[in-house]
Amino acid sequence: MADQAQRRAPLPQPVEKSEGVENAFEELRHIIVSPEQEQIVEIRSRLDSPERRIEDVSAVVAEAIQMRRDSDAAALSQALTPTIQETLRESVRKNPQVLADALFPVMGPAIRKSITETLRSMLESFNEALEHSISVRGVKWRIEAIRTGKPFAEIVLMHSLLFRVEQVFLIHRETGLVLNHVTAPAVATQDPSMVAGMLSAIQQFVHDSFESSQQETLDSMTVGGLEVWIEEGPHAVIAAVIRGHAPAGYREKLKEAIEGIENDFSEGLAQFQGDAGPFGAADARLQGLLVAQHREKAAGGQTPRLAIAAMVLVAAIVIGWTTYVTYQVHRWSQFARALSEHPGIVVTSYEKSGGRWHIHGFRDPLASDPADDLARYGINAKDADLGFAPYYSLDDEMVTRRVRNLLVPPPGVKLLDHAGRLAASGVASSGWIGSLLELGPMVPGVMSVDVSQLQNRDVNSLEGIVLTFPVGLANLDPGQGEAAVKAAKNIRAMREMADRTNQKLSVEIVGHTDSTGIEGTNQVLSAQRAEAVAKLVARSGAPADVLATHGVGTTQPLHSEDSEESRHLNRSVTFHVNFSPAVPAS
Repeated sequence: MADQAQRRAPLPQPVEKSEGVENAFEELRHIIVSPEQEQIVEIRSRLDSPERRIEDVSAVVAEAIQMRRDSDAAALSQALTPTIQETLRESVRKNPQVLADALFPVMGPAIRKSITETLRSMLESFNEALEHSISVRGVKWRIEAIRTGKPFAEIVLMHSLLFRVEQVFLIHRETGLVLNHVTAPAVATQDPSMVAGMLSAIQQFVHDSFESSQQETLDSMTVGGLEVWIEEGPHAVIAAVIRGHAPAGYREKLKEAIEGIENDFSEGLAQFQGDAGPFGAADARLQGLLVAQHREKAAGGQTPRLAIAAMVLVAAIVIGWTTYVTYQVHRWSQFARALSEHPGIVVTSYEKSGGRWHIHGFRDPLASDPADDLARYGINAKDADLGFAPYYSLDDEMVTRRVRNLLVPPPGVKLLDHAGRLAASGVASSGWIGSLLELGPMVPGVMSVDVSQLQNRDVNSLEGIVLTFPVGLANLDPGQGEAAVKAAKNIRAMREMADRTNQKLSVEIVGHTDSTGIEGTNQVLSAQRAEAVAKLVARSGAPADVLATHGVGTTQPLHSEDSEESRHLNRSVTFHVNFSPAVPAS
């Protein structure tokens, strides 16, 4: 073992690589590995980026759907149907106009055609019913309708109709599937596929039961009151459902129709795989088979003149009665609406029962009487039951009426209420103004009283009094006593109003002099004149505690002294009135 150990090759010693060799090795590795690494990074980037995956899928999605439809159309339809339905539903919910615009070219003609055919059929039935409603035969038919439980229109149709083709089926001969189906207006129909299957089953039953050849077919059958005529071509079958007895010539129309369809749709019939869409173009030929024929009216069989006159009379009575009832309802509606427009009246209901109109609501005691409007609208009071419960209206007009009724304003005084604020304007006495300020806020609907535009007659009268004096004296001119008594009376009235309305009255008595004499002497003289008048009006009954005197000398002349009369007026005493809020007692 030791020898073996000795014979082992010495371990290679690490050799230091030069920088040039290392760079060459790195460059070689980059040349060999770099393309694959770049492709891996590109693939990873494409897989990690939803935008890149969407772009890749969008490039082949159309081809993928086409390929899937070719291989398994049913599975593709089943997978896409819920999404398409939900998308269509959401599109209609957000913007129905888009779908309406898309369907407009198809829906417009179809709707117009359906409405036209329905109206035509309805008018035919109505004309037949109207023509036979007022006649002996019509009475018999009505009795028959009652006895059988059928509608009168159906009885008229049964007796007056020769035949009518109600439905036409176009059926693929080999598969028994419905290619097209048309129906006369106002005809109840069954499932076309079920009917076609039944006809095919009956045909097969005839072939099997009677050992007939395939060329021998059933050309007609009767079901209740209906007949089914059948015409076959090489690839298609026409079946017409007929009520009544059609003439033999109608079968020629069926043959011509099936021959035309076989010619127009020969390729589609031969290669039919279950898609009936292309055969919608056969509507025109099939609609031409929906014909009807009524019995010819016998000569002289027109509605008797008496019956026509009776119909006109009945129509006139009905129209007259309808017009009268409409007029009565309109007139009462106008009456109820007019009552509601009156201030202080509220109409809550009106109806007619027992031959009388009953109108109920609420009425302010100061509102106008509803009975007054009855005559204005030409209504008999006996036809009306007016039940109005009393209440206080807060309408501005009713509040104003309530204040007028309570306080009876003087002539010329105007009252106007707006949203609970009662404003007065004009000229009134102190006593009436006091009543307004004291009682006004107590009236229902009045929140505040505004007298800023209302003038006090007593104040105007007092401030218009001028008491004159001789030159240099503080004694009144002769004949001034009556004016002093009047001033005292006005002051007493204003004091009473101030006490009622919690105000403080102040009457300032102002003395004046003319410009003659010395100013100092004139100042003293004007004060003496004011004191003299204050004592005089106090003796005449004016409360002394509201009086205040003040002499202004020549500083406040009443007139320019360009004449003796003007100087005389300046030797006088005037009054100035002031109201202020009373100071509450402590």
